Amino acid sequence: MTLNLAINCSTTWTSIGLSENGTVLAEMNLNIGRGQSSELPKAVEEILRHSGRSLAQVDLFVLTIGPGSFTGVRVGLSYGLALAAARRCQVVPVNTLELMAYQAAAVFRGNVLIPILNAKRGFFYAAAYGFNQETKRLSGFWEPGFYSFSQLDERLSSWEGKALLILEKTKSFPLFSNPGFVYEDYIPSGGRLALLGDLFFERAVAPESVKGVYLRPPDLG
Repeated sequence: MTLNLAINCSTTWTSIGLSENGTVLAEMNLNIGRGQSSELPKAVEEILRHSGRSLAQVDLFVLTIGPGSFTGVRVGLSYGLALAAARRCQVVPVNTLELMAYQAAAVFRGNVLIPILNAKRGFFYAAAYGFNQETKRLSGFWEPGFYSFSQLDERLSSWEGKALLILEKTKSFPLFSNPGFVYEDYIPSGGRLALLGDLFFERAVAPESVKGVYLRPPDLG
């Protein structure tokens, strides 16, 4: 086990987490919007201080790589990767939608998990997962994608059975036409992200190998 420092800036929320030997030591989940670039270093410093740890003790960095806010993904990755490179530590990359599904799976059992993020201008990022309680791993029904509302509603309308739609808290979402869904607001957990560093340790790579996942077509910014 390791001391994991997690950073997620892919959504409206800036989430920082610290875990050690499979236990969350501390987390901060801040709704600071565009203040991420200036507040992120302060948040990391504070969470380390609060936990009685130092950056020199961190063994592994766990970073969301998107999709999500284009600026947020760049802020979180550039800062997190710079820290990892300076420490000569490896990085575990985690898809933002994957984090949402894992967080929901800890509470909602037996559901198909469909995380959805607002991509602005009437577009969304979405994926669909199942969760295996024995292996604690997700299985993909469909991979993360970029959709207009009508495209996503059409795909969801053909879904048979119940599913949990995981939506970012503080964002307003239209209702989809399929009545078989349960809606749940989501606040990203920095602590949950830190724990995924242990679950996905086999993913760990050098900082220079990590790339952002944006999904949005270039002409949409």
